[in-house]
Amino acid sequence: MSRIVPFEKCIARPESSLVEHLLSVKHSMEYFLQDFDSVTVRLSGLAGVCHDLAKAHVEWQAYIQSPTIKKGPNHSACGAFLFSYLGFHLLESNGLWDEHKILWLWFIQDIRSHHGNLGDLHDDNWLKKYEWENFDLEGIEQFLKEQYKELHYMKLHEPALTRWITECGYLLEDIYDELDLEYEEWEPLPIMKRLQVWRQMTTSLIAGDRFHVKEVTPQWLDKQNFNQFNKAMIDFSRKHSGEPLSVMRIKAQQEIIHQLEKEPNHTFYTLEMPTGYGKTITSLKMANWFGEHQGFKKVVYVAPYLSILEQNASVIENLFDTEVLQHHSLAILDDDPEQRTSFSQLAMESWAHSLVCTSFQQLCKAIFPGRAQDVLRRAFLKDSVIIIDEPQIFSPEIWNLFLCGVEALTELIHLKVIFLSATMPPFHYGLTINPMKLVVKGSVKHDRYQVVNETEKQSEETVLDLLEKNERQTQALIVNTVKDAFLSFDNLIKRGKNGYLVHGLMTPVHKKARIKMISNLLKEKQNRPLYVVSTQVLEAGVDLSFQHVARALSTLPSIVQAAGRTNRHMEDRDEKGLLTVFPFYRSGNIDTRSMIYPRNLQKITDRILQEKQIYTESEMVGLVNMYYSEMFRQNTYEAALVKIKDAYEGRWQQLSGVQPFNTNYLTLPIFVPYEPVLDQIDNKVLTLKKRFQVSNPEQIYNKYLDRHFIVNLSFEERKMFMILFNYYVLNVPVKTALSVVSKDDYLQNKVPILLDTEAYDEVYGLKIGMLEDDPIW
Repeated sequence: MSRIVPFEKCIARPESSLVEHLLSVKHSMEYFLQDFDSVTVRLSGLAGVCHDLAKAHVEWQAYIQSPTIKKGPNHSACGAFLFSYLGFHLLESNGLWDEHKILWLWFIQDIRSHHGNLGDLHDDNWLKKYEWENFDLEGIEQFLKEQYKELHYMKLHEPALTRWITECGYLLEDIYDELDLEYEEWEPLPIMKRLQVWRQMTTSLIAGDRFHVKEVTPQWLDKQNFNQFNKAMIDFSRKHSGEPLSVMRIKAQQEIIHQLEKEPNHTFYTLEMPTGYGKTITSLKMANWFGEHQGFKKVVYVAPYLSILEQNASVIENLFDTEVLQHHSLAILDDDPEQRTSFSQLAMESWAHSLVCTSFQQLCKAIFPGRAQDVLRRAFLKDSVIIIDEPQIFSPEIWNLFLCGVEALTELIHLKVIFLSATMPPFHYGLTINPMKLVVKGSVKHDRYQVVNETEKQSEETVLDLLEKNERQTQALIVNTVKDAFLSFDNLIKRGKNGYLVHGLMTPVHKKARIKMISNLLKEKQNRPLYVVSTQVLEAGVDLSFQHVARALSTLPSIVQAAGRTNRHMEDRDEKGLLTVFPFYRSGNIDTRSMIYPRNLQKITDRILQEKQIYTESEMVGLVNMYYSEMFRQNTYEAALVKIKDAYEGRWQQLSGVQPFNTNYLTLPIFVPYEPVLDQIDNKVLTLKKRFQVSNPEQIYNKYLDRHFIVNLSFEERKMFMILFNYYVLNVPVKTALSVVSKDDYLQNKVPILLDTEAYDEVYGLKIGMLEDDPIW
């Protein structure tokens, strides 16, 4: 075995000494946590020193200096062990052990997991004997005593470290007992605040470690930016002054800012405006106001779906004539150690930009991180305005848990939070402070539509009679499942109607092309009457407007969202738009509504709607408030708050597994080599195809399989290529996926290509699975 390497000569990576790296992380952590108490800051510095201390192992040094050695010994667990020993003595020497021993345990687990998943506090596999003969323990001891005079009496030698295994085991048992809340009264928010403090400590370690490898400089908004943004929004309003709703929108936005100026010091705000009144622009005006008057310096826009996110990211870029950072599923790469510390990936994962557009999933990972890398989202989040669009789409089961996490984080890092929706869910079960309501109600004078509640059951055949009875020049039929849409569309075509189909089992590139084509047809006012058959994909984030929308019974918030596609911009001033709501039974007897929506929410919706046959637009918000009031009266959805207790007691995975949506089925990805007509393809896709010199999907897939091509891309290029690639990827229920792609194809390629030319169609999208009873169909 090679002779041990003197500690002062050890390196952390080529051209960087280990001592330099450890001290850099130490100082970074101490600076990041400077507002915390002095003991936490002192302990954090020691954690920074210890996190990579085990890289002094002779075999790790051989690995880092030799291109032929592929892997070195695990240094994280050994670093956690060394911190446990040193941290105990640091606290004990100052009489601080009892008060800070939980922080001590948190730092141990952060060091142990700083390159992987954030695990269970009870996982003590780090507490074991290590090969101390392979370390320069004398050199390490001297270095530590130079940094921490409290450790001057400490001996870092093998006998002491071996005894520590037993001694530490007793200490851990004592802390586990103290963390146990089983027989104590506890409140969710105080415990959540402690957990968020812990994860802020985690952030200090991960940011300090990663940013020393590649420095990331965040961008902030300043007074000049806010002045420019104000001018841009004034110019935007002037440019759109000729639109039917422009005067109403401007007045509504002025009214909201007026309300804000009267109540400027709240943490949480709800912005309640009718669909189509310009909530996104108004929320940006609010964020700008907070920046100008209260020192906030960053805006993070959060949306539930990729379609909404990309659309509003484009709106923000065009409005402010600047680039935004988009962080969503299409922009994320596999966890590749070679790229994990690249500048571009770190900049993206740490949201190191003044304007960020991201998804519900990514925000949840910031609040409840699952991997060490996830906490980077919090590194530059301080003093941000968070805009959360369509919050009612959050799963009710985790809504209150999410709110509790957000409230704890806002206090810790100074955030403003704005919720946008025409159908706002309740907050008082999840927040201890109610948001300030900023409200503009649609007036009866400006009602754009009326809602007619039809009680007669419809099927895929009879629903077309309903459309013909309410014949308008543009009509949309929105049903609850893909199969309902397929069958209804089939009957529409058999009757010789001019129709188009849209649903979730079309690839992103296909779905965007179809919506773009429908949008153009609506503007051109040709080929009338025009029919569109869809699933819920039209209900949120799609700027389409029809004279008549027929909506299969769902739940009230979904119905109101569908109403937002009805005479959306008041194009038809002479006749109100019409939303017809009706019960839909496939083949006349299959209640497909129950495949998607819980029965208790169906009953609440039906009970409210049966009061009248006809409702105005102005009445719909009141109905939704009644719906949510009854929904949360029946079930407050507070059961998920128990996860906070579980996480505090050590089972962090109870929180890190939180997802914003309920998914009742597993899916597998398939690359679908279907290409829409050129003039229908989104400009972003065309730009990416040109960038990578590909003219068809097959060429994209061949480049994906070319490992040499992928490896030689820069991070930014690789991210862009994967965005392009994922525009052609469809996530399909497992049973359906395996009916068109074999298991061997999945073993060979993570995303296999669909070779069955009959399985995907330019009109219908994915056709396989039509006969299945899976809820997605």
